[in-house]
Amino acid sequence: MKKTIYHMELLNDTSMGLQVLDYLILSSGSDTRACEVLKKYASQGIVIKTVVIINYRERLLDSKYTDNIFSYKSYSSFNTKEIECDIKDPSSSLQGLLDIEFKPESIIGVDISYLTKPHLFFILKLLKQRFLIRKLIVFYTEPKTYLFTKGLFDTFKTSSGPLSISEIQGFSGQRERGAKTILIILLGFDGGLSKEINEDVSPNQTFVINGFPSYSPKFKDISLITNEKLVSDKNISVRYSRANSPFEIYNLLQEIKSLEKNVFINIAPLGTKPMALGACLFALHNPEVRIIYPLPDTYESKYTDLSWNTWQYVLPMN
Repeated sequence: MKKTIYHMELLNDTSMGLQVLDYLILSSGSDTRACEVLKKYASQGIVIKTVVIINYRERLLDSKYTDNIFSYKSYSSFNTKEIECDIKDPSSSLQGLLDIEFKPESIIGVDISYLTKPHLFFILKLLKQRFLIRKLIVFYTEPKTYLFTKGLFDTFKTSSGPLSISEIQGFSGQRERGAKTILIILLGFDGGLSKEINEDVSPNQTFVINGFPSYSPKFKDISLITNEKLVSDKNISVRYSRANSPFEIYNLLQEIKSLEKNVFINIAPLGTKPMALGACLFALHNPEVRIIYPLPDTYESKYTDLSWNTWQYVLPMN
């Protein structure tokens, strides 16, 4: 890949970087951080020409968090377009997104804080391939805390019910004859998922990447503890990359890819959203890479709480 200039910065209540956005795409959600970027823009009187709201039907049915889910309606100064879709099917948002006249030169922000990872991958690929967007401004607000059932680290769940490990739509990759299968797992807190994916893929070699430095020092340790069975395997290579930097993950993935020729790379983005963002950008630039993800029967309504730092990333899409 040619060298590109990337940029990431920490935003605050008095500085949001860009002064105008043509579009801001975000998902509503049960946590207040779902609309944190929208709130910051509104408080500074910054122009967003159109706010595109991804509303998952399953979340709309959860009456416990109605106020948070519809909090975007309080920012009446913004023109909004709502797209209702199925949380299990990213392509269900396709027609709503195609109806918007995105142009290659449009200044588009995507707030990934509450988008599911399959939708994150789907939307970024659509913007790149269908609308030929050259550059994206991506926002992410870190949670202040993760919710652990009964306070136990090994009880963290983002989903419930049976899981099916599947390719993310549009990221099937391509395997050459005789290629060695490599699995790269971006670790999260759901320790059982990483072990299940490793067994399902049965790769020739597995790399696990833990987010370090993490949002909070304890999060790195929680991730290692909950994935202890996997990371203690002497045949598995453990690497580290900053939890809040998609660009460090991108470079690390590129480094792993360059270790051997004729490899079929499978990436499971179980870690933080910025780590998944880096994996998505890497896969967009390397379409032979396969992205796999444990698709759940249902997602938990709420597994994080409150807002911490908000980051802005400028992504080169070409």
